[in-house]
This record gives sequence, C-alpha cells and structure tokens, in this order.
Amino acid sequence: MANGTRPPSRSVPRSRNGCATCRVRKLKCDEFHPICGRCSKARLSCDWNLPTRATRGGASQASASTVVTSRPLAPAPRPLRLRSPSVITTTDTKSPASMDSGSTSTTIFTFAGSSSEHASPSINLSLSRLTQTHEVARASPSSSPTRDLSAPSHSAFPASHAALADSLRLTPQDRQAFLYVPGSVLVLRFGKPFEWSSISYVYSNIANTYAGVMRVFIAGASMELRSKELLDIHKGEFAPEKLERARRLEESATSHYLLALKDLSGLVEHITSTGGTKDEVDALFSMWFLILHFGFYQSQCVGAAHLHLNGIRSFLKPYLRSCAEQGKDGLPLVSRQLLYYISYLDIHLAFGSKEGGKLWTDLLSEDAQSPFSHDGLFHGARSCLAKLWGPQYPTSELFDDLENYRPLHFLHLCQKPKIGILNLATVSNLGYNDREGRHRLWKQITKLSEEFADMLELADRVPDSGGRRLIWTLYHATLDFYALQVLYSCLDPHDEHPPWLDRILATIISIGYKAVREDPRQLYRLVWPLAIAMVRTRDLVHLDWLKDQLVRAQLLFPNLSFPQAAWNRVGPLGQLLVEADRTCRSACITADQQLLNG
Repeated sequence: MANGTRPPSRSVPRSRNGCATCRVRKLKCDEFHPICGRCSKARLSCDWNLPTRATRGGASQASASTVVTSRPLAPAPRPLRLRSPSVITTTDTKSPASMDSGSTSTTIFTFAGSSSEHASPSINLSLSRLTQTHEVARASPSSSPTRDLSAPSHSAFPASHAALADSLRLTPQDRQAFLYVPGSVLVLRFGKPFEWSSISYVYSNIANTYAGVMRVFIAGASMELRSKELLDIHKGEFAPEKLERARRLEESATSHYLLALKDLSGLVEHITSTGGTKDEVDALFSMWFLILHFGFYQSQCVGAAHLHLNGIRSFLKPYLRSCAEQGKDGLPLVSRQLLYYISYLDIHLAFGSKEGGKLWTDLLSEDAQSPFSHDGLFHGARSCLAKLWGPQYPTSELFDDLENYRPLHFLHLCQKPKIGILNLATVSNLGYNDREGRHRLWKQITKLSEEFADMLELADRVPDSGGRRLIWTLYHATLDFYALQVLYSCLDPHDEHPPWLDRILATIISIGYKAVREDPRQLYRLVWPLAIAMVRTRDLVHLDWLKDQLVRAQLLFPNLSFPQAAWNRVGPLGQLLVEADRTCRSACITADQQLLNG
C-alpha cells in the first residue's frame, strides 16, 4: 500500500491487517501508512513489520484487570517459546527519556491491586508534599551533567538481544521499562556491557518464558525511570506531570514486584517437589537476584531481602546434595553466575544488618576445591560467558574478559576483609582485647596493596577511562580497597585519625570525582565507598561534593545498607556506620527541603 493512502473503511470490530500496535491493543486500525491515526494520536510507535501471535483460549475476552494475573504461579509443563520470536529493536521505540510523561491514553489495562497504598510511605509523603507546593517549588540547579539515569543508545545491538518477551501482555509503559533494561543501572553496577552479559542472557532467553522474571525486570526498570523524574525535579525541572509519571511508575513497579513474589513462591515449591529443569532453576535464581537488587530501590524491602537470602541458603544445600546423589553437575551456568552476584548483595546488606553476610559465610566455608565455594564461583564466573553463549561469543569479548580478570580478582579479594571488619566490630571492648585480630586484618589489607600496587597506581594516574571497561572496573576495585582502609581506621581506639587516613580519603575523592565527571551514572556503582569516605573526611569542600553525590544517589537507592540501631554503641566502627546512616538521612531531608523551598 502506498504511503499516505487510506484503505476503504471497514465495519469489522478491529483490523486484522492493521499495524501490530493496534492489533496488540485490540483496537481497530485505519491502516494509514506509515503511521496510523490511532498511533499518531496516542503518540505510540506504529509497528508494521512486527508479527503478533494469535490469542489462545478466549484470551481476547479476558478482562483488563485479569490479564496480569492469569498465568499460573508455577511454570507451565511446556514453557511457551515462539519459533520465530517477535523482535523489537530499540531504534523502533522511543527512548525512555523521550516518552510523553503526561499521556494517559496508552493504557491497555489496569494492574490488579496497583494503588498508592502499596507505594513506599516515605516516597508517598515526599510526593504529597511536593504536590501541595508545586506552584512554588523550584529546586536549586545542580552542577552535575544531565546524563545521570538516561539510558545510553543500544541501536547497535543485534536484534537477538532485544527480543520482546512473550510471557506477559505489556502496556506501553511496561514495554518502555523492559526496553530500558539494557541501559539500566542494574547492568552498569555489575560491569559487563549488556550485549554479551549474563543479564542479557536472562533478559533474552529466560524472561520470555517465565513471567516472574519479566515482572521483576519491569519493576526494577520502572523504579529507575521513576528516579529519573525525581532527579529532574531535584535539578529544578519541576512539572506536575513529572510527579504524576513518578507515581504511575512506582505503582507499576510495586504491582509487578508483588506479583513476582507469588511467582517466586510457586516456582520454589515446584522445583522443591519435582527437582526442576535447568531452565526452571535458572529462572529461580534470576528472580532471586532481581528481587534482591530491587530491594536497593525500596528501603522497606530490607527485611524481606534477608528472608530471601535465608531462603536461598535453605534451598542450596538440599538441592546440591540431591544433584550429587543423581550424578548431576549441580547449578546450571546462569544460576552459578547469579549466585556469585547475590553474594555481593549479601555482603553489602551485611553493613545494614547483623543478619547479613550469612550466605557469603556459607560459601566461604565450602571446600576450597568446590565449584560452589566463594573462590570457586569467582573462577567459574570468569569463564561462564564463553560457555553460555557458545561459538557466537565474539573474540573481542574474550579479550575484554581477559583484560578485566585482574581488576575483578582484586575486587573479589576485597570482600573477605569486609566481613572481617564487621566481625571485629561486634567484639566486646573493641580494640582492647583483640589486637591480634586487628593485626591479622591489617596484614590482609597490606598484602592486597602489595599484590595490586600497579592497579592502585594506574587508577590514580589515568585522567579518564579512554572508553575502556578496564578502567571502570579498576576504579570500582580501587575505591572498594581504599574504603576498607577507612573502615579499618575505626578499629584502633588509640589512634582515631591515623596520619595516612587523609591521603587515602583524598585519593578516594580524586578517583571518584574524575569517574563521576566523565560518566555521572558511575556514581551508582561507586556510591558505597564514596559514602564511607564522606563520614571521615575533614575537608569541607570535599564533604560538600560527597554529600551532593549522596543526595543524587539516594533518589535511586534509598537503601544504602547503612545500619540502624543494631550498630549503636558497638565500638568506633559502629559509631562510624551509625553516623553514616544519620548523614544519609540528613542529606535526604536537605533534598526534600530544597525541593519544597528552592
């Protein structure tokens, strides 16, 4: 049909030959090329080359409120996979930042149970106060660049890496969130570029079958997009529609998250009773990983995170024992990689609660030769991607993996002293009756500084990344190492501010500043060591810069895992961590005041 022409009008309820967007929405299409009237009016991407699968069993008659809950909690016996999966490339879809925040005409259905009562109380309060003062609220402009949460372009990705999952019927807002994942902070925080990462494998090969996996992807991405709206407001770009869009995104995230928890429960029960297939186990660990990471967006999820971690611990031992009895290899490749990522989240949560770190301790207690020991998981993760993707894994990615091996090993080795520091902090009369323990810990830290001296020097010298992932990995490992020294400085009651501490703090700020200046999104990867440095620095200029970064980071990650009353009066380190929590809260209050009174 020639462009600009319109077919004869039809009296049928909806078009079978119209654009894919109208067919998915079950609306009549006027078949006007290249953009039909409905898509033009609703400001949607008008897709003509996108195949759509036929509806099943009267699904077209399902009510809007039941679409999202119609899938069984446990995976179907025969997982649904399309022979020729429908594909949406990011070049055919508006970028997340360009979607119309005020449009309400694009809703396909209403999420069951999605209401503001599920939203974070603190966020609801903040948004309510902002709404009441929207005519006068103007935030102070930030000196930071504007790229913070915007997703980088991924138009160069092969189509196979942007497959639209078919496990759920998506609203335009859900689709936007799902397509945002490749450029999300979730991907950035774990280092490997999306295209050939394990997260990409889960995104393109598991989410299309298991609804729960897709739901948590959408939930996390929705929270990131919501934070982008709040960050714009913080910078002074206040508009009522931004608040409304932030509310809608949080409601969507909450709804998907709660439904994903039901899917998780059903999947655990199914695998426990049947043993599960490889894909089912991978889906289970994908959900655990994504749900735990979602907890960083919602401070109210901290308690639930520890329950999930205990659930993983309870699942692992009997499952691995059963695999050994049946002569199986244990966890599949994807699950092993994700278990290693989960161990990082567990260590991070250990700084927010004494309940954290137990999974990591379990992995550490495994036999050194076990593939499920902490070291075994690290070494397995280094060769996982080439095995996972097979012959299609590019040679350039193999070079990238080899180049990043040592910095990642450095980062891996920095995790053990973290638990050692926390263990020392819980000893009564800290510093007086465990001088030997402090000495052993300092030897560990010194050994790391000697083994990776070249990396510490390089991180300090280079002016920028030069576009190399190696440097970003190096920054991450180096700042984690220096944060260890800052924490250690709290363990000696006889020397509250050792002479070397100011130099370490200055180096942390120098590396952090050049990283965030080059790519502001790296803040979300480096925020933990910067927050530790903030509490100990005495330079007022450095302190102001660090506080500003923390305010920005907490718009996305309100849960930085600093402890509450559990650490109160537990030695100098406990005092440091409590002060860190107090400073974080003060920074957030300051941010609210700026938004209200700017």
